[in-house]
Amino acid sequence: MNTPKYLLQKNFLWGSVAFVAVFSLLFLLIYHPFSETAWLGFKPDETLAPTLFFYLVSIAILLISRALMQLYQIRRTLHAGRYLLWIFGEFVLIAAAYLLFTTLYIEPDIPLTAGLLLRTSFCVAMILAIPYAIFTLIASNRSKSEEINALKLNQESEKPASVANVIPFYDYNGILRLSVSADNIFYIASQDNYVEIRYELGGKLLNYLMRCRTTRLEKQLEGTSLVRCHRSYIVNVEKVTLFKREGARVFLVLSHPDAKKIPVSKSYYKTIAEHLGRIAS
Repeated sequence: MNTPKYLLQKNFLWGSVAFVAVFSLLFLLIYHPFSETAWLGFKPDETLAPTLFFYLVSIAILLISRALMQLYQIRRTLHAGRYLLWIFGEFVLIAAAYLLFTTLYIEPDIPLTAGLLLRTSFCVAMILAIPYAIFTLIASNRSKSEEINALKLNQESEKPASVANVIPFYDYNGILRLSVSADNIFYIASQDNYVEIRYELGGKLLNYLMRCRTTRLEKQLEGTSLVRCHRSYIVNVEKVTLFKREGARVFLVLSHPDAKKIPVSKSYYKTIAEHLGRIAS
């Protein structure tokens, strides 16, 4: 079973930490008045300093965990089972930190009982489980919607009139994920070991996220209208309507109104200018 791919995208990885940080603050403000055992609180008394310190330690644990997760998946696939174990590891570390703060600083004489472990586990589980569940649902729905659109696009690409211009996209494991006509592609953006293919279907600019290296795609796309213009972008030069300079930076404006401006780096400036010159002539 595969992990919803958007859960492992950089924006989702770091976004989940930010969401947990905000949610945990709200949770503590709501949960603490109804709890007889939780010492966490934000009132200016003896609990404020340890609460803030524990809060920062917990966020640091999540940030380090997500950084390691990002590095791990560059070379290995993080399947659902491994992902769940990873999340469980975060839970264990934060719960252990809470117990450590409780027994060392808040109530040094308190015995380490099953009840304390249960209360700690419940509090930490609630803080982590709810935002993680929300992010998982968002990622799953986005992935399903993306696959449905890709299926429609694959069916369009199978029509005889467009077969010659179809580009197949294979993922990191060599599995065919998407077949799309070069005429429908606007640009490809890379993010670590993922690429986001932005294509047009029914007048809308859609995207498909796939685990693959940009350098691998660049070799496959040689001889087509899709050209590398930046370390993070491959652009369809036939979709370029304006070569725009903003100060020291150069951008490409594409023909679709929903397409963002694509940056051109100095190392690819000459290549892009030559391709655009051929099209203009």
